[in-house]
Parts: sequence; C-alpha cells; structure tokens
Amino acid sequence: MMKSNRITLFLCLFVCLMASCKKSHYDVTNVHGVNAQGEVLLPIGSQTLTMMDMMERFQVDSLITCADDGSLSFDYYYENLGVLSGEEILWFKDLHFEGHYSMENPHVEIPSYQDTVLDFEQTIAFQADHIEVFDAKMKSGHLDFTVTSNVGMLRRVKLSSSDIKDAAGNEFVMDFHPQEGHFGFDLEGLHCHTETANSLTFNFKLYCSYVPTTAPELYVDFKLDGSDLAFSEMTGYLEPYDSRNRIDTTFVLFPHNLSGTLDVRDVMLRVSERNTFGVDARLIVDTALVMAEGIEPYSVFDPMPLVVELPAQNAFGEVFSQSLSGEITPYGGGISASSLFIVNTSGMEDLITVYDTCNLDVKVDVSLPFSFVVNDVQYLDTVDIDLAEVELPELLEQLTLELTFTSTLPVDLMGRFYMYDSEHDMITDTLVGDGKLIEASFDGQPTHTTLSLDITEERIERVMHSDRIIMRYVLDTDAHNVKLNADQSLTLFVKARAKYDTAVEF
Repeated sequence: MMKSNRITLFLCLFVCLMASCKKSHYDVTNVHGVNAQGEVLLPIGSQTLTMMDMMERFQVDSLITCADDGSLSFDYYYENLGVLSGEEILWFKDLHFEGHYSMENPHVEIPSYQDTVLDFEQTIAFQADHIEVFDAKMKSGHLDFTVTSNVGMLRRVKLSSSDIKDAAGNEFVMDFHPQEGHFGFDLEGLHCHTETANSLTFNFKLYCSYVPTTAPELYVDFKLDGSDLAFSEMTGYLEPYDSRNRIDTTFVLFPHNLSGTLDVRDVMLRVSERNTFGVDARLIVDTALVMAEGIEPYSVFDPMPLVVELPAQNAFGEVFSQSLSGEITPYGGGISASSLFIVNTSGMEDLITVYDTCNLDVKVDVSLPFSFVVNDVQYLDTVDIDLAEVELPELLEQLTLELTFTSTLPVDLMGRFYMYDSEHDMITDTLVGDGKLIEASFDGQPTHTTLSLDITEERIERVMHSDRIIMRYVLDTDAHNVKLNADQSLTLFVKARAKYDTAVEF
C-alpha cells in the first residue's frame, strides 16, 4: 500500500514539474486497484493558463495594459525633465578685471604727512554670449578686490553702486576697514538694475594714511575677481540658445531567459513637451537608434533629422506622434538618441523675463501592441525537483505519460525537456526531443495536441538522480502577424497509463 501511494505521488510530482505549471487538481479517488496484467488510466492533473497568467509568470504584468476587448500592449514611459533649464542659461562667466589709477605727487620736493582720499568710478562688464540682462536678482556670486598703492596704508574703503539694491530696496553701500588691501563680498540676494546690459557701475572711495614719498607719481592698482555668478531671474534680451542632450535608455519586454528577435508592428511613439520659457522652442533629433544585441542598429525615424516645434506652454502637450515598425530583441530594447534643444528659435527681440526654474521638459510614451512576427524566439526555463523520498515501484511493467494540450494561442511551440543533475553538472536524460508540443491557433479555434512519453525503469533510475528539469522552448508564428489577447489560453491535461503484472491496491 505504501509503495502504491508513492507511485501516485511520483507521477503527480514528476509530470506537473516537467510541465512547469501549478498543480490544479489530482483525482484518484475512484481508483481502488487493478488485477494482474491489468491497465489503469490515472488522471494526474490539469491546468489552464491565460495570456495574462503567463505575463504574471514573466513578471512583466505591471507593464502590460489590457483594453476592454482583451487586446494587450506593452507601455513604456520615459521622462526627461530639465533638458534645457533657465538655470543653465542664467550662469555667467567668471570675470577678471585690473585697473591702474595714478596722480601727480604734489609733495615730491618736501614730503609731508597727510591723509589722502582716492575717489573713482568703474563699470564692470559681465560676459555672456547669449543673454543681455538689464534687471536681475542675484542667485549667487562673489567679488574679491585687491588694492595695492604707494600712497600709504589703506585704512577704509567705501564701495557703493546705484545699479545694485539690497532686499529692502536700499542702494548698495559697503563701508569697511580692509586688512592688507584685500576685501570681498557676496552678491546673493541683491537686485541689479542697469542701463547698459551685463554691466555694473561701482563708486570707490579709498581712504589712505599718507606715507611721505619722493616718487613723482602716486598710483593705485586695482584688481577684481568674480566667481559663481548666477541669476535667479532676469529681464532682458535672449538670443537663440541651444543645448545638446543625449538620451540613453533601455526597456525590458520579457525576462532574461528569453532570446531571439521580434518584428514588431504598429508601435505608437508619442512625444509631449512643456516649454515654460515663454518663447518658442524647437527640438531637433539628429540621432535615434535602436540598439540591441544580435541585430544591426537602425534609425527610429526616417528621414532624419526630426524637427519638432515646441510652443510655449505651462502644461505638457503632445507635439509629435508616429507609428513605427521594426525589429527588436525581447530583452534589452535600447535606444540611443542625440537631440538639440533651442530656445527663442525665431530670434524674438522683445524684453522677456527668464527664471532659473524655467524648463524645457520632454516625455516619451511608447505603446507597443503585442502584434508581431516571431523570428526564432527561444525561452529557457528550469524547475527544481526533489525525488529523494520517492521509491521505485517493483511491480510496474509499463508507464506512459500522456500530455494533451488545448491552445488558442497563435504560436507554435516546439521544445525539448532535459533532466539535469546539478551536483555532477550533467544532463541525465532527454524527456522530449525537438518536436512540436503545441499547434498554433491562427483562427481563434482551439487546437489539440497529444504527446506520449514512455517512462521505462531504466529512465526512472536516471531521473531519480536528477534535481532539476531544463525546458527549452522555441516559438514560431509561421510568418503570421499575430496579436495576443488576454483571453487566449493554454490548457494542459496530464494522464498516466500504467500496466502491472499483478494486483495492486491504491
């Protein structure tokens, strides 16, 4: 009795794992025994998998959209915010300025002690190739001054500018006592306004303790260094400005253990943008290649370059859509793209305000319907098994497993099953050779396929030393352009036909 139960256990475990499916039911309640040299047909199990069940098995169901009619699509989404930002435009080059100021020494013949005040004005230009600023708020910046002179010791510096206001609207004034002729200050938070673009005018008063000298000329050498100059906002003229952006992205259609190529059809590509600069912009895509292992890179668009006008708008709006077809690999559909983004393409000459938070943002939506022609796609799967507690039956004369497939899938499925011993890294048995397991259903009508496997005592011995089943499937659509639907399914029914040479109780 114990061995008979183990026979049934072995058949259930072996067949269900070999088919790489979940146990649905086992029904042997009506089988009580067979006579000598009798034959019994045991229902081992059955299962129905819908296309959505298979997507869950592939762990890509979160990327799949199912329409009301059951049609399936793979939806891929890419977002690139700030492909061109106001922060990028509102940065200025570091500046360096040197000045030399001199006067005739009135006390050459009879040097005397007296205090001297040097009063002068200097306009400093900020360099920028693409923007002319008349009014701005400083986001960052630091100015360093260095003064050397033969006049005497620098006791006090008063620096002022009518072009600069503080946060309260007061004119900028700095009055301080420098050390060793060096002083500096930060521009952050200051408001600048000038009549001459990209310039600031400073008034300097340098108070010096006069040191007697017979030099015929009194001089002051003045150096200024500015760094990290940036505006949080500006009002002025913006020349056409461009920024190159490169996109490298990879999307995954199926798991790693699927290989081959697919000819996909009717892929919808949509580009949406948000242009908050307040002026027109343009997107020029000069490179857009599909990159995948095993196929030659090919261009997404034809002809190239692709030029898309981007109107000013504070919300995302679709600016481009196109239906595409091409060859991809199920894993690793990489896209490499190079684009040029241009702001103020019309060269508008009106005064505009640009903020560092202004952006040119791009979204790309790819909707890939499961409509394709399969080109030698292979799927590899493994199942771990544990047969250590299963004993071989002594009275078994012949055991045949019958696998019946009923399918509405539009795919032919060929395959080979191996038993594998991982401890010794070897294939112990080939259960199924290269044969057609499932007949494709191209017209929506179910197809039926039956496969018989004879399990001899010698093969069972080899199977008992295996701990894994390796399954290699080859998919083929026979040049048909197939479409997958959530309601398409595969049903597997497994029976065991056993012959015995004596009575056996179950």
